[in-house]
Amino acid sequence: MFICLATVPLLVMMWYWPLHALVLRDTRGGSLVFGRLISPGDVFTLAYTHSVKRKTVWDFYVISERYEIIQNKTIFPDSDFGLPSRAVGQETYTLLPDGNGCISGMQRLIPSLLLRVERAYDNTFTFNETLTLNLSHKLGDCVIDMRISDMNLFQYIFQIVGACGK
Repeated sequence: MFICLATVPLLVMMWYWPLHALVLRDTRGGSLVFGRLISPGDVFTLAYTHSVKRKTVWDFYVISERYEIIQNKTIFPDSDFGLPSRAVGQETYTLLPDGNGCISGMQRLIPSLLLRVERAYDNTFTFNETLTLNLSHKLGDCVIDMRISDMNLFQYIFQIVGACGK
């Protein structure tokens, strides 16, 4: 009897306790590419080879206190052909010793991101500097939908944990 009484509040808490996950899905069929519970301060990087310059561009993101994706820095080969050429507002442009440009101090809110992945551009996703996925090798040519999903524990178990076993 006590176990039943203790279980009900636990189940209610699992249903209503909010969780936040960074989710990457392949738009071809909605299959999960990456899903991880996140906390404010978590970071991730997207890197790709620029189609004209044939050099790597790195975009850096942080999860805000309000569980938003914020782009806070980009590093790129010299400005040209669709690459940044100057900082805006409170941002800072720096020429790095290796010749790359860097814009830092960015606070660009990214509600969601559709990311075109192509084999030729070596698209890479790195989460908290501990997990790296080469999206180009894993998926080939596709579009990835990246966003923060609000869910409860049951949804997390079925959507994220369950998909990892497939």
